[in-house]
Amino acid sequence: MLIDADNFKVTIPSLLFDPQFHVFDFSTKKGGLTKFLLVEETKLSQAPFIDIRFEAFAAGNFSIPTKHLFSIEGQHDIVRPQPVYIFHHAFVCSTLLARCLNQVDAFFSLKEPWILRRLADFKRSPGNKMSPERWRSTFVNYNQLLAKNYLSGRIPVIKATNVANNLLVDVLRYMPNSKVLYLYSDLESFLISNMKKTTETQEKMAGLLAGFLRDSDFGKKYPAYINVSQLSFLQICSLIWVVNLHGLQRAIQEVGAANVRTLEMAVLLSDLPNTLSDVSRYFGHQSNAQEIRGMMDHEVVGRHAKDQSQLFDVTLRDREALTILDRFGPEVERAKQWIQPLVEELDLTSSIESQAVTSGRPLSAGDV
Repeated sequence: MLIDADNFKVTIPSLLFDPQFHVFDFSTKKGGLTKFLLVEETKLSQAPFIDIRFEAFAAGNFSIPTKHLFSIEGQHDIVRPQPVYIFHHAFVCSTLLARCLNQVDAFFSLKEPWILRRLADFKRSPGNKMSPERWRSTFVNYNQLLAKNYLSGRIPVIKATNVANNLLVDVLRYMPNSKVLYLYSDLESFLISNMKKTTETQEKMAGLLAGFLRDSDFGKKYPAYINVSQLSFLQICSLIWVVNLHGLQRAIQEVGAANVRTLEMAVLLSDLPNTLSDVSRYFGHQSNAQEIRGMMDHEVVGRHAKDQSQLFDVTLRDREALTILDRFGPEVERAKQWIQPLVEELDLTSSIESQAVTSGRPLSAGDV
């Protein structure tokens, strides 16, 4: 059977299972349309992000009625590979982790697929009138369509953008067989990373916080913290850190912790080989020594994950952090002290550390 796809036809097996047909976007207008990109698997694998900028690298695109797509997806009995997920609050080397896993044939990393960003924006949209059952169907179907048998990787690793953190609870609730890893940093590291960003990026943080606040009742519970126009840049960043980790905490409380593990960036960077082994095992694959060496290929760990023309070095990163603290140490400390009572009230640190993916193995010298 052939399906009309704009100006050509595509077979159902190709549409549903061929990796080069990548589900990319959707619209609820005109009865609902789903957009696919026609793109080589190697481009998906190599892309630092499969976001809106990625569309330019596709050979083409087409749209089909969403209702028909979901109907044919629901009729087959072919078992798809079970995806695993990486969520994060940004600036925690999540892209580096996804690229490392992508070096072995056990994993295929999809880094920040645009369809998840669109789902996240739709979920928090004030005009969202989708029923819970229809939302569940929409969420599950699009995630299933990302989970294909990629030629160069067995387990799909879906790394979400931080803007899609409101979907974490949906993964836990509606995809109960999928493992989730949440990558995070301490507050000071997050503040330093934000201080290193361009003015243009920094100016977006207030809007980002406003979006995160729409995802829960946090603002109603803590109104004293959300008068954004009265907050400093570092206070806004502190709240973003807290609100995101609180979202993780709430998701665990609502659905359960069985399929969630956490990983602190400092642990990842201080003991990369053992941490990669831990993450790999958690995601369902026991990596051998050769695979760990492959994950740590210098062209992967020695390059900036988001801009591979730049070199990456942990020592240099640490020096840059010290430079920031030399200049802005008092401002960083004031922001930390301002938010600390809320961190303690929410019990964020201990609740998140208790889910560490590295628990159960001895600390390395670098972790101490």
